[in-house]
Amino acid sequence: MKAKVAERKAGRASAAPAEQDHGARTVDAAASTGPEHTYHHGNLHEALVLRGIEILDAEGAAALSLRRAAREAGVSQTAPLHHFDGKVGYLAAIAAHGFRMLFEERIHALRNKTDPRERLLGVMLAHLRFAIDHGALFHVMFGPDIPNKTKFPELEQAARRSYGILETCVGEYLSSRGVSLLRVRPAALAAWTACHGLATLLVDRQNAWDIVSKDPMKIGHDVFAIFIAGLDHA
Repeated sequence: MKAKVAERKAGRASAAPAEQDHGARTVDAAASTGPEHTYHHGNLHEALVLRGIEILDAEGAAALSLRRAAREAGVSQTAPLHHFDGKVGYLAAIAAHGFRMLFEERIHALRNKTDPRERLLGVMLAHLRFAIDHGALFHVMFGPDIPNKTKFPELEQAARRSYGILETCVGEYLSSRGVSLLRVRPAALAAWTACHGLATLLVDRQNAWDIVSKDPMKIGHDVFAIFIAGLDHA
C-alpha cells in the first residue's frame, strides 16, 4: 500500500464540526528538506508540521514527538514551544494541515467533472483515498488525541472548509434530482458518515477487512454509488 502512496505522490463541523470529530500535497514539497536540514527560524512552524506528517506517514503515531521533530529540524528542544502549546498544540497544527491536504484532494477530485453525481462520488472517494494514503495522519485529524478541537481556530477553520466541499456537492446533486435543499445538511452529514465509516474500517482493519482490502477503491466506489442512489429519496 505504501508503494501505491508513493506512486500517487510522485504522479500528483454544525455539520462541519461533525467532520472534525468524525493544504495540498505540500508534504511532497518538504520531502527534499530531510532530517539533516537546518531550518531558518522564520519557517520553523511549517517545517515542524511537515516533518511531523512525514514521520506519521513513514512510521506511525507512536514515532511522533516534538523532541524528535525539533532534533531532525536542527533546532533546540525548546524551540518548538515558541510555536506550539505542547504536544496537543503540535498535533492540532498537524491536523489543520491535514485538513488542508484533504481539501486539496477534494478539489483535485472535482477537476473536469460537471455531472453532479460524478462530482459527489469523486469527493467521497477522495476522502477514502486520503485515509488510505495517510492513515496515521487521518487518526490525528479525527481521533481523540486532540480532546477539544474548538480550542484551535486554525484547525476548526480548516476542517469546516474541507467539509464545505462535500456539503456543496451534496447540494448540487440534490438540486439536480429535484430534492428539497432543506435536506442538504442532513444529507451531507449522511454522506460524511458513509465516507468516514468506510475509511475508518480500512485504516483500522476492522470487520470485513478480508473483503474490502482486496480492492478498497472499487469497494468504495460501489458503496458510495449505492449511497448516492439513496439520496434520490432523501
